[in-house]
Amino acid sequence: MSDPTLDLETVIRRDRPTATNGSIQVSTDSTDVTEGSRVLLGFGDDREVTFAVLTPTEAQTIATALEDAAQQADAADTIEDPTDE
Repeated sequence: MSDPTLDLETVIRRDRPTATNGSIQVSTDSTDVTEGSRVLLGFGDDREVTFAVLTPTEAQTIATALEDAAQQADAADTIEDPTDE
């Protein structure tokens, strides 16, 4: 049985300057006992959804990279622009 999922509404940009509304979904699946638990990552919009099946280690690597990038982006947003004086 799958655990509850996490859904995140976001903007998806492809290889063009336009953006569409989409979502990212994260859930776990332990139905295949031969493979162990897996993390299911899906992202897309109403036209196309891409799924990735990750090991817990792969999922943790992605989570760490996202956390680091979010902290860097947050830090960059809090730096004052010296031209605003």
